[in-house]
Amino acid sequence: MRKRDVDSSPNRLGRSEIRYFDNDLNPVPRDRATWAVFREVDENGDLLFEAQGFID
Repeated sequence: MRKRDVDSSPNRLGRSEIRYFDNDLNPVPRDRATWAVFREVDENGDLLFEAQGFID
């Protein structure tokens, strides 16, 4: 997994989002999630980075 310093791209436009899911791939609140998807997209909505992981 790549780690990026917060200040490495200070002029970057776009957004980050985290979505939470249960074991049946249904979107759920964070406190009921068993896994999550983290995404970063640029100002045009093009995917820059995506990571998925299980939540204990």
